[in-house]
Amino acid sequence: MGRVARESVEEVRRANDIVDVVNAYVPLQKRGSQFWVNCPFHDEKTPSFTVSPTRQTYKCFGCSEYGNVIDFVMKYEKLDFREALEKLADRGGVTLQFEGGRGPSKEERSVRARALDMMDWAQRGFVSNLARNEDAQTYLEARGLGGEVAERWGLGYAPDEYHRQSDAALKKFDEDTILATGLCKKNERGWYDFFRGRITFPIRDPRGRIVGFGARLLDPEAKAQKYVNSAEGLLFHKSKLLYGVDTLAQSQRLKETRRVLLMEGYTDVIAAHEAGFDNAVAPLGTALTREQVSLAHRYGDGVTLVLDGDAAGLNAAERGVNVVLEMGADAKVVVLPEGKDPYDMLRNDGPEAFGKALDGARDAFDFKLDQIRSRHDLSRPVEAEKALRELADMIGRAESPSLRELYARRASTALNVREGAVIRAVEAEHVKHSELAARSAQSAQAWDDEPERPAVAKVTEAPGGARAAHERDVLRALFEHPRVVGSAEDVLAPECFSMAGLRELYREMLNAWDEHGELVPGALLSNLQHEARLELDRVLEHLRIPGNLGANAGELDVEARDEEERRLIQELHRLANSAQKNGTAQNLEELRQKRGVKTATDHKTRPNH
Repeated sequence: MGRVARESVEEVRRANDIVDVVNAYVPLQKRGSQFWVNCPFHDEKTPSFTVSPTRQTYKCFGCSEYGNVIDFVMKYEKLDFREALEKLADRGGVTLQFEGGRGPSKEERSVRARALDMMDWAQRGFVSNLARNEDAQTYLEARGLGGEVAERWGLGYAPDEYHRQSDAALKKFDEDTILATGLCKKNERGWYDFFRGRITFPIRDPRGRIVGFGARLLDPEAKAQKYVNSAEGLLFHKSKLLYGVDTLAQSQRLKETRRVLLMEGYTDVIAAHEAGFDNAVAPLGTALTREQVSLAHRYGDGVTLVLDGDAAGLNAAERGVNVVLEMGADAKVVVLPEGKDPYDMLRNDGPEAFGKALDGARDAFDFKLDQIRSRHDLSRPVEAEKALRELADMIGRAESPSLRELYARRASTALNVREGAVIRAVEAEHVKHSELAARSAQSAQAWDDEPERPAVAKVTEAPGGARAAHERDVLRALFEHPRVVGSAEDVLAPECFSMAGLRELYREMLNAWDEHGELVPGALLSNLQHEARLELDRVLEHLRIPGNLGANAGELDVEARDEEERRLIQELHRLANSAQKNGTAQNLEELRQKRGVKTATDHKTRPNH
């Protein structure tokens, strides 16, 4: 899927007033021209979180979080840029457009929307079937999953019939939509239901939309696979999803511990949440993937793998540990007593015993070392070398050089091998894995969905000294007198600014004026990288006027306004000349000629615009 077009991002932002959106999450109180509330991103007793309807931005003066409406939804709901954009596009009735024709076609987007509707339709049917089936209800009640628990988690039942759902679906949906959901299949004999005779578990994406189902056999004697998931398709990608992920944004325990609990199964997650451990999620019946770890990491600072104490659980734990260590995640491991899984322990021993088990979580690398020591007799050189190769292969996959070195030092001590030998082995493996990754990337013809968006910027001490401070004052004046922006590039090129963040910010200001005839900080933020976002906040910090920063913004006395605009243009000239003299803007004339822009020396000051 391709990049969302820049114009489409701006259309989404315009369709979603930041005050309305934020107010839907946290109730705002108006004070003067601004809206205030206790910050939703950190604990505080008095409101320091403000939302500006004119700037279309938010900012917390306590923790320094700030951004536009897209940033807020990303931060609050722990969504990535594309997910937040899609959510706001749905809210604002905007159809996203993509660059280069690489995005989904209009027909594909239509099928996706209809498929999501069918998922909701199927969920209502499964829940209704459960209410009519005593065996399914008895099964859930016996496992502590009936009644209100089933209702809270949307548990349902798929009857043990081949055609009930498919017959009903064909009367309501087209065949492309039905196939996209994976709920019904088609072979040479016709349509049939995929889920039959099973308890159903709706699987939601981070936005809370049902994109698939997990299903467990009701008949324990049946020879079919006990658990099945929806097939991979338009909506469902099990390697990128976690069961229960839609609950994490509101998890109270996650706010306290900053750790996500990764368990094995659906019932483990449900039991954990019902016992107060509402930071639990689970992979969808597969080994833990890098995408799932990245998804969990959106919500917390670290992950804790909570796994069964049998051989299968230990093997699953080690596979998961390999993934989190390669990614450099802050990871811990809890291996429960043999014969118990989280569901059993919580139900039989209670939340207190389970909490104590969590308190005894071990560092993931220590767990990995113990597993290797259990497989190899390190007193024998041949076995020690095997252990070293195994560790070097895992450590060599880590992306961070400093992390590879730290792991190597720990491995050296554990294996009683010289540190230099371990580091050499690790780096050799890293080179090998890097070369393989590069070849894979070339053959895959990868296309990034979106440029990586920076985390919502936090303000730090302004760098750059006196010159950068003066340049910020100039940009601040342009916000206060936005009509000057229309002629600013004729006088001052972005290359004249001394710092990359300021250059990027100024360039986006020029683009915004050319495209929309206004300067709205919230619109600029959608296109700025980290340093430029910081610079925008520094510029706005002492802005003199809070009003609409458009063509008619800040109407003063006409003569006073014109005089200030003349002085500002003169200041733009001085900044451009200074940049040329001190070498800040190297090859400035060449750059201007390429763009067809007049130089500062041949441009005449215009008092009126």
